[in-house]
Amino acid sequence: MLPTPKALLATLAAGLLVTSAIAVIAPAPATAAQTVLVNDTFTRTIASGWGTAPGGAAYTVSPSSAASLSVASNTGVIGGLKPGGSATVTLASESVADVDLTANIQVPAAPVSLFHAFELRRQADGSTYRGRLQVGSTGSTSLAISRVNGAVETGLGRVALPFIATKATTISVEFRVTGGSSGSGAITIGGRAWVAGSSMPDWQSIVTDSSSSRITKAGAAGLWEYASSSNAAAVTSRYDNLVLSANPAPAALAPVSTPTPTPTATTTPTATPTPTPTTTPAPAANPQPAQGATPVGTATYAAPATALYVSPTSGSDTNAGTLAKPFKTVAAAITASKTGQTIVLRAGVYHEAVTIPTNKTLSIQAYPKEAVWFDGSTAVTSWSASGSTWKTSGWSFFGDSSMDGVADNPGFVDPAHPMAARPDQVFIDGTALRQVATAAEVTAGTFAVDAASKSITIGSNPAGHDVRASNLTQAIAVLSPGSTLQGFGVRRYATSYSEKGAVRLGSTSETARDLVIQDNAMIGINVQNNAATLDHLTVQRNGLMGIGVNASYGLVIKNSLVTGNNSEQFKPAPVSGGMKITRSRGVTITNNNTSNNYGSGIWLDESCYNATITKNTSSSNQYTGIQLELGSTAIIADNDLSNEQFAMQIIDSSNVKIFNNTMGGNSKFDVRIEQDERRQAAPGAVGRDPRQPVPDPTVTWLTKNITVANNVFGSGGYWQVYAFDAETHVSADAMALTISGNLFNQRTTTAQPTLVGWGQGDNVTVTRLDTVAAINAKNPAFVNVETSSSLPLSGMTSAIAGAQSGAVPLPADVAAALGQRAGTKKLGHL
Repeated sequence: MLPTPKALLATLAAGLLVTSAIAVIAPAPATAAQTVLVNDTFTRTIASGWGTAPGGAAYTVSPSSAASLSVASNTGVIGGLKPGGSATVTLASESVADVDLTANIQVPAAPVSLFHAFELRRQADGSTYRGRLQVGSTGSTSLAISRVNGAVETGLGRVALPFIATKATTISVEFRVTGGSSGSGAITIGGRAWVAGSSMPDWQSIVTDSSSSRITKAGAAGLWEYASSSNAAAVTSRYDNLVLSANPAPAALAPVSTPTPTPTATTTPTATPTPTPTTTPAPAANPQPAQGATPVGTATYAAPATALYVSPTSGSDTNAGTLAKPFKTVAAAITASKTGQTIVLRAGVYHEAVTIPTNKTLSIQAYPKEAVWFDGSTAVTSWSASGSTWKTSGWSFFGDSSMDGVADNPGFVDPAHPMAARPDQVFIDGTALRQVATAAEVTAGTFAVDAASKSITIGSNPAGHDVRASNLTQAIAVLSPGSTLQGFGVRRYATSYSEKGAVRLGSTSETARDLVIQDNAMIGINVQNNAATLDHLTVQRNGLMGIGVNASYGLVIKNSLVTGNNSEQFKPAPVSGGMKITRSRGVTITNNNTSNNYGSGIWLDESCYNATITKNTSSSNQYTGIQLELGSTAIIADNDLSNEQFAMQIIDSSNVKIFNNTMGGNSKFDVRIEQDERRQAAPGAVGRDPRQPVPDPTVTWLTKNITVANNVFGSGGYWQVYAFDAETHVSADAMALTISGNLFNQRTTTAQPTLVGWGQGDNVTVTRLDTVAAINAKNPAFVNVETSSSLPLSGMTSAIAGAQSGAVPLPADVAAALGQRAGTKKLGHL
């Protein structure tokens, strides 16, 4: 039998959860006493299924083909769960609204990626609240809370846990759902997990659900387990001490107690005048740029009275953190802070790497109109000349060049830029030098590092110049929900691929605002959780990518300037450029400039769903302006996309509305619509959202239902619209395309782009539709207009004005995304 969570079992009946170390807030009186419905220690032996718990509650198991379920050795076993498979165990006879479920889970002995979920208020159609313990292949652990409505799962919150699951670790897990069962009011869902046998912590994640889709009815309880398709083999998990209770108190955070101050001896002071209290001045209004951060040193965010202060030039970590006596380091301020506080940074350079922990929701911001930089580099002042190079010794930082476990991974690294994955960086007067492999290769404007001799060699004379080398890898990791970063800069961190970003947002509902993030070795800012907001950022010249996002439901990126990224010139794929977003839902990307990146400007990949991409300028990128790949349900409207290879690519994606974009001067295609061999339901498919079922009816990776309307196409390239499958015999006819209301560029010679390329079902043939009449002949519902001659975008003002009557009415959802009335007829920009 696995260890019993004694602290929990001993107090369930009382409705109060207490351990010897941590007291949880006493709840308000419940409407009914908490009742234990099931207390199962699995002392039976059953070869198939889990049988019946003590007291008569029967377990229902499904599906039988994905895993082998049994009861053995005093545990409930889910055995042989195949990669990409899932299994469900339900106590269908126990229908309850306010419910608490706890159990011990022994994770597999082998390193795998596995989700263990508790399902509460489960309805007949599969709708449920799902609390999930996630264990990664490296042993990392996190808790996630979501709501499933039919086949659609919506993430509500996720937090990283403060422990690693080593082989066969036993973890105690508890999730609780209360409220809203009368049909009104919000529903509260709480979760926590801890290594079995250790003290039970306070609730680590509490979310409220007040949406119209919340689940208000009583329902069944059970377990759901999913094994990642990346696992090498089938896995086995064991459950014990499963306790299901009705009518628990709502989950709530423990109160923060204020310690009684230690009395100090009274002395007779020398009389001094009463000082006027020192406060942060009320900031004057500062104009906000339309895109990008305010320049570092101009942000004006007011500080609350309870703020802590930091100064790298006049502070001390033994101070109290007041305005008059600030801390010296941000790390000290975080340690001293309480959840809900603001940390205000005075002017200066902070050579730090800090973490906001899971239990503290904080804001970190610059003092009004003071320049604050987190800087991952340090000054290097001792150089010895040798011919045309200069060398410093005693250098100790040499970064990790591995990507997905492979040093200088050729899947990412372009042979023309072989040092791209090396995070080493050297700057002279703020300008980056280019890294070469050895000191013998160093010339002006380059540098090399040598771990054996602990040295850096540069090819530019350092005399009279500020020379800096990067020796920190990450500026800020934010692991607490609701935290905010605003008003400062982050630069020159030697971030490796495994660390994701110089700034990392790792919990829910976090905000980054008015930040300048530049010249970092890999990714500028990384998001790894739901409901993040990135607003008025300037993200530039980062080595691989500006913004990287994975698994963020409810993501918003707006009003930001994301340029010059992939400065190390990695390959365009599998990842590089301005921003890439994967496995996310409910994404909004609006009013950004994502131009001049090496790679793509905006790239959504791997099962993104319900994206709104509007009013962006994404031009002069090396590869693509906007790309939607392996996705579904998107509005791409009122964007400027010019002077790149592809303005827009829609690959293996469905239900996409492409309205009122302006495209031209692109060297290959304006709108490329493609199907390849990938399918979401195929065995072993890579790129699924692990929070969604397999197969996922919402994201099938089938190119279908694409509308191209009210767009303006300038001259340039080969094709203005191109729809083709070169792999699986899907014709453009089968893609259910709508092409109407567009202003195409007339094709007067074969050197000018074809209006529409219409793929046949033989994987080879593309029929050219060279006039709007030919497009209309293909489908009489396709009504478009074309210019009277070949025109670049810059010469199309009159043509656009004269073609407005050809626009089609905006659908309601597109109109809402653009702030227009439904039915508005306008061609091009709105």
